[in-house]
Amino acid sequence: MIKRVNFTGRKRIPRSRVDIEVHDGQPRRFDATVDLAEFSFTPDAAVVLEATCAGSTVVQRYEFGSVGHIQAPENRLLRDIEGENVFFTLKVIDRTERAGRILGLAEHIRPERAGKQTATGRRGILPIEKADLGQELWRLDFQEHDVYLLVNKNVPDLPDRARSDPAFYAFVYPEVVRRVLQAALEEAVDQDEEDDSWPVLWRRFGQSLHPNGEKAPDAPENEDEAAEWVEDVVGAFCEAHELRDKYTAMLSGESERD
Repeated sequence: MIKRVNFTGRKRIPRSRVDIEVHDGQPRRFDATVDLAEFSFTPDAAVVLEATCAGSTVVQRYEFGSVGHIQAPENRLLRDIEGENVFFTLKVIDRTERAGRILGLAEHIRPERAGKQTATGRRGILPIEKADLGQELWRLDFQEHDVYLLVNKNVPDLPDRARSDPAFYAFVYPEVVRRVLQAALEEAVDQDEEDDSWPVLWRRFGQSLHPNGEKAPDAPENEDEAAEWVEDVVGAFCEAHELRDKYTAMLSGESERD
């Protein structure tokens, strides 16, 4: 069980201070190097890495000793982490308090190197992840740092189709773009700041597609302004990818083969 912690007064640790490599296997395992040399944390503060993946609520915790003696645990197996998009959180914890106070934090750390089973680095604005969705074919998963397109892992070839199939693109992606942009407009952000959060990235994506290059409306006075901007972007997305033409061409090709 993940214990409750107190985040008051925490320091932000750059993700670059953590270097992670994930190795293929059943289960996978990881190696990690943590560099806290430039921080003034107390030497006896605990160093912890937590691992999770898109489409899952499972979090695995690994004790990496203390700030004064960082040491990786022998067990670094990702036993319960099944998804391709694995990410880590680094916490430096003052355990002299009963609940534990977070002294330093680095979130959403992606592996720099990995085998074929794991995604590395930044994965664009809509990473695709397999998940058990029952009778649903796809679903959007809004995490704090990313939005994921979950596809049903029990449908053969669906992840590959999600990346290239004209029918999937035509029927699914316009609605995906619409829903994510609508959600992005509900988030309070500063589009001019250097920010890689998903609402900012998606707003910039929308602006790049908008026929007039218009920025996403900030806190619109009425819903019509936001809805019009979103629909303009969705229409431009369909035009840019020629969704109708590619879909009808696919149907024509299937008819000729029959």
